Amino acid sequence: MPHRTMRDFLTALEGRGLLRRIREPVDRMWEPAALAKWMYRALPAEERFGMFFEEVKGYDIPIVTAALGANPAAYAVALDVAEEDINEAWVAACRNPVAPVVVADAQCQEVVITGRDVRLSYLPIPVWTPGKDVGPYLTTITVTRDHDTGIQNMGVYRTQVRDERSVVSNLAPGRQGYLNTLTWTDKGKVAPIAWVIAAPPAVHLATVANLPYGTDEIGIAGGMLGAAVPMVKCRTIDLLVPAEAEIVVEGEIRPGETDMEGPFGEFAGYMGPVDRRPVVRITAITHRRNPIYYGYTSQMPPSESTTIQSLTNAGCC
Repeated sequence: MPHRTMRDFLTALEGRGLLRRIREPVDRMWEPAALAKWMYRALPAEERFGMFFEEVKGYDIPIVTAALGANPAAYAVALDVAEEDINEAWVAACRNPVAPVVVADAQCQEVVITGRDVRLSYLPIPVWTPGKDVGPYLTTITVTRDHDTGIQNMGVYRTQVRDERSVVSNLAPGRQGYLNTLTWTDKGKVAPIAWVIAAPPAVHLATVANLPYGTDEIGIAGGMLGAAVPMVKCRTIDLLVPAEAEIVVEGEIRPGETDMEGPFGEFAGYMGPVDRRPVVRITAITHRRNPIYYGYTSQMPPSESTTIQSLTNAGCC
């Protein structure tokens, strides 16, 4: 059975020599991204590894990147299958989804920060293309919900830190997250949105799957796990998030509030354009005690994002 938590996965990965711990202090503004990019560019796929930065200057929270998509071997560990069985595992999960179960208590809410205490600088959010990106970016699971059907969606949308309590999310027109938010804002209502950091590996990988609109990826993750994914209601918004995640950032999109987003180093190897995108007001940060921060590294193929996208969509589409 695939690993139920990110911590279990990282332990298994390290036991197979596919995760390296960096104990020297690093600056989140450039060193994790630069080292990850060097690793992907310098090493053949079979020699790549996830990176666990234990000491981040100015923070008590470590940064992990590249673990889910270092190479096919690491991806297979996330699903607890042999490399040659990745596609078969995805086919089985898509054919046999398992609905999530809602729980009252969750590890991701052991610590709850709301109101004026919310500060995005509390998290070691990296700059992923040093010297080119406009600033730090969340690169993780984004959760939205259709107002009318109640069906949630998980996707990955780069999200620019704007200030201590707001971000600008690249919810591009036509994408499912954008369509979900319109079902709220077109009615003059505030749209809920959340970012889930370091969830169970199957949840991360299902998020990347190219599924039809109206399909809740959490059921596919449950199919991969062979068991229901525990979900908990957010503290300040009406969304469900994986209870076993390390960190959750909650927020609201107000109708008509936008700002310029970008540039950002995209997965295809170019700087994504600057455009007007929705502003999100952060309403809460919740997390496990002694949490782990996880962010996808992208910017130039080969990368974590290209590895995850290719292996996921080869099997589930």
